[in-house]
Order: sequence, then structure tokens, then C-alpha cells
Amino acid sequence: MENITTLLNDCLKQFSETEEYRMMQGYRSRDNRFTFDERLAIAKSVERTFAPIFELMKADVPTLKDSDLLFCALSIQHFETIAIAECLTVTPEAVRMRRFRIREKLPSKWIDILFPEMKRNSNADVTSQTLAEPNAEITLPSQITKNVKVMKEKMSFGKAVAICFSKYFTLKGRARRSEYWYFYLFSSIVGIFVMILKSIIETSVGAIGGVAVVQLSHIIVESFYWIINIALFIPGFTVFVRRLHDIDDNGWLAVLLCIVPSIIVCVESFIVKTGVLSPKPNMSPNEAIEAIGVLTPILLSLIICLGAIIAGIVICCQPGTNGPNTYGPDPIRYISKENQE
Repeated sequence: MENITTLLNDCLKQFSETEEYRMMQGYRSRDNRFTFDERLAIAKSVERTFAPIFELMKADVPTLKDSDLLFCALSIQHFETIAIAECLTVTPEAVRMRRFRIREKLPSKWIDILFPEMKRNSNADVTSQTLAEPNAEITLPSQITKNVKVMKEKMSFGKAVAICFSKYFTLKGRARRSEYWYFYLFSSIVGIFVMILKSIIETSVGAIGGVAVVQLSHIIVESFYWIINIALFIPGFTVFVRRLHDIDDNGWLAVLLCIVPSIIVCVESFIVKTGVLSPKPNMSPNEAIEAIGVLTPILLSLIICLGAIIAGIVICCQPGTNGPNTYGPDPIRYISKENQE
């Protein structure tokens, strides 16, 4: 046991000289969150410096997971609970519960070495303390592995469309660029197809039907057209909100960039269809001035609408934040273990 204690002290001393140790020591508040790269650097530094201890622990307790090892290495150095929680991307309460659960996994020898200040509770005490939360594995931004690399999850056209429809009313979470733009492409293709179909039906019915038939078909086709547009607008709006979350922006910005321009377009489409702005023959100067007065705010609203569309395009082209942010985990990057030879 003395040899293990000496080895542990050497590992602790080695880690205390790293930049990652200073990052953990200096962490005080979640207002200054770790980035994905910082969490990955801490995990890899811990794996590198505590590798001899981890090998001995795994030899004695093969069921220990990589997250258990990382948790033990961070806990024995008495870092702030909130710092450990931020490194593991869990809540401080989950860290406190983890301290109880880890004593069930470790034999008394390792409890005495790693946590000499902790007295091992009886099985009944430990069980009563852990019933409040399932014995679930802590989700890490990175698992400690001997060969670790950051991967990017692939996104296809079909997968993006399926995700958007499966999250039809979901405003929480994040959406990567490819998810948003693939669904935007899908909506555009469907919109063009519906417009062409609408035009063909109206032309065909107008050529063979009477006035009543034409009017009835026009109502049916218009209703179908707006149903399709509304059905696509809802998932388009929610994925736009999640896209804003991905760049760590507030989702309420979508109201200004999406809802308001849509209302403007609908109102002005109605005005154009009703013929309010249709030119009248032999207009008097006063009537022309009135027409210009009506047209001016409409043009201004169109300019505002165009500006909102351009701003939305620019925002949605920006890359998301690396690693977890305020709105959830990174939708692109994940950690993969390379096959060991």
C-alpha cells in the first residue's frame, strides 16, 4: 500500500504542474464555462498523468468505467464541486451523489488510499442515499481512452428532414448548420412543387369547367397550398430557433427574423391579390399622391423584411459553438475510441 501511496503522490505532483490543473483550480463559476477543447484537454491530461494508478485500479476492479477513473482523479485533489461538475458536464448534485456511489464500487483498500477522510458506510446506508437517483453513468464530454479523437457526426438530407419532423414542436436544444439548410432545401423543393401543381390544376379546371367549378377548385387548391405551407413553417421555425441556440443566441430573435417577415409577406400578398394597389386609369394628381402614400410604408416594410431575411441567412451560416453551451451539448462533435491494435 505504501508503494501505491507513493505512486499516487507522484501522479498528483505531476498533474499539479500542468496547465489543466491550474484551469481546475481557477474555476469558480458557471458564468465562465469550460469549452469543449478545455474539457477534452483536462480529460487527456488526467489520463496521461494518472495512467499507472488507473491500471492498478482497473486490475483490482475491472468493472470501473473511464468516467469513474476521471471522477476519482478529480475528487482526490479537492477541486471545487462546481468545477468537477463543469468538467463532467453534470450538475453539482450529481457529483455529490457520485461520491456515495463510488464507494460501492471501490474496495476498502482504495477507499483508504484515495479518500482517507471518508468512512465507508454500511450497505443499507449507501442504498438509502442512492435511491434518490438511478445508478446511471455520468455523461462525459469525453471519455478517457488510450486513443481518443474528436469525430463529427455525419448529417444527410434524409436524416436532417427526419430530425426536423421528429422535433416538430421542439424549441429546446441545438441544430447544426446542415440540419437547418437541408430542411430549408426540402421546404423549398416542396413549395415549388406545390406551386407548379396548383398552377396546373387551376389551368386545367379553368379550361374544362364552369365558373362554379373553377371557384370551388380555387378554394380547394388555395386551402391545400396554405395547409402545406403552415405544415412546413412550424418545423422550419423550431429548427431556426435551435439553430440560434447552436450559436448561443436567444431563440426569441427568431420572432423578429422569422415571424415578423412572414406576417409582412402574408399581408402584402393579400393586398396584391385584392387589387388595392392596382393602377387606375386617368388618375388625378391627388389620387396619385394618395397611392404613393399607401405604397411608401409597404415598400419600407418590404425593405425591413428583406433585411431580416439577409440577417437570418448570415446568422444561420455561422458555425455553432464548440462543445456544450447554454442550450445543450454539441450536436456535431462526439468522442470515439480508435481500435487498438
